[in-house]
Amino acid sequence: MADSRFVMNLKGISTAFIPRIFFQRKLPNIFKEILRYKDEILEQICFRVNYYHQINQDFSEILLHSKDKEKLGQFPFKKTSKAFDAYKITKYFNDDFLIIKNYADISYKLNEPSICKDRLIGDENGIILKLDTHRHFIFLHDTQNFEDKKDLAVFRGASYQEHRKKFLQIYSGSKYCDFAHVMGNGGGKPEIKNFRKNFLSKKEQMRYKFIVSLEGNSFASNLIWAMFSNSLVLAPKMRCETWFMEGQLKPDEHFVLIDEQNLESKIEYYMTHLKEAQELIDNAHSYIEQFLDKRKEFHIGILVLAKYFYTSKQMDCPKEILNLIKG
Repeated sequence: MADSRFVMNLKGISTAFIPRIFFQRKLPNIFKEILRYKDEILEQICFRVNYYHQINQDFSEILLHSKDKEKLGQFPFKKTSKAFDAYKITKYFNDDFLIIKNYADISYKLNEPSICKDRLIGDENGIILKLDTHRHFIFLHDTQNFEDKKDLAVFRGASYQEHRKKFLQIYSGSKYCDFAHVMGNGGGKPEIKNFRKNFLSKKEQMRYKFIVSLEGNSFASNLIWAMFSNSLVLAPKMRCETWFMEGQLKPDEHFVLIDEQNLESKIEYYMTHLKEAQELIDNAHSYIEQFLDKRKEFHIGILVLAKYFYTSKQMDCPKEILNLIKG
C-alpha cells in the first residue's frame, strides 16, 4: 500500500536532516554498482539516461547566468512531494552544485536546461527526473480479464481544459462511454457543471474494458496505472512526456490512438476483436516492465543528474560512467 502524503512528507523531512555528506561519500560506490549490470541492461540504462537528458554540449555559461539557478543543498521545504522525490537523488551530489529546476506542469518549451517532471516531447531543455511518484507511478494489481469487463469506455477527471471539455460534450451521451467531470462544480460554468457525475476509484475504473487517457494541463496522469491494468487504453496523440517516456509509446501497439471523431468506431472494433485488444494490453505490460526495478530506477536517476553536472562542468565522472551518459 502506498504511503499517505503525510507519511511520505514526514519520511522526506526526516531524511533531509541526515547530513548530506553521508550520502555524497557513497556516490563512487553507486557508480561501481551501476557498472556491475550486464551489458544488455547497461545498454537499456544508457538509452534511458540520454533520453531523459538530451543535452550533450556544455551549458555551464547558461547555468551560471540564469536568474533561476540555485544551490543543490537548499533544504526542500517547498512542493514537498516533488522536492523529496528529487532529494532522494540530489543528496548524493555536492551541496554547492548549481541547478535549475521547474516542477510545474509544463506544456511549453523551456528556455534553459531545467530539471523537471514533464516536458513537451522533444524539448531537450527539459531534463526529466522521476518526481511525484506517489501520485503518478501507481501499479495496481488487476484481477479481472479484459473479456470479462464492462463493454464501456470510462473517463473521470477534472475537465477545465478545452480538449477535455470537447470529449465530454461529444461523447458523454454515447452508449459506449461513461465520461464525467468529477472535481469541483466547474467554476460555475454550465458546460462543465452539466457533466458532473459520481467519482470512480482507480479500481472501479479498471472494471471497464476501455480506459480513456486524456492529457490535462500537461501529461495524462492516469496513463501509467491504466496501462498496467488489464483494460485497453484509448488516448489521443500525446504532446507531453514524463519519466514514463510517453514519446516512446507507439500508437496502436501500446495503446489505441483516438481522436474526436473515431472513438466509438475504435471501441466497436476492439469489442469484437478481443485477441487484438489483448495483444495491445500485453504490449503495454511489457513496456511497463522496465520501470518496475526500484534499484535500477534509482541508478538511472543518479546518472541523469551526473550528466547534468558533468555537462555543466561542475563534476568529473569515471570514464566508464562517461560512456553511459554521453549521448
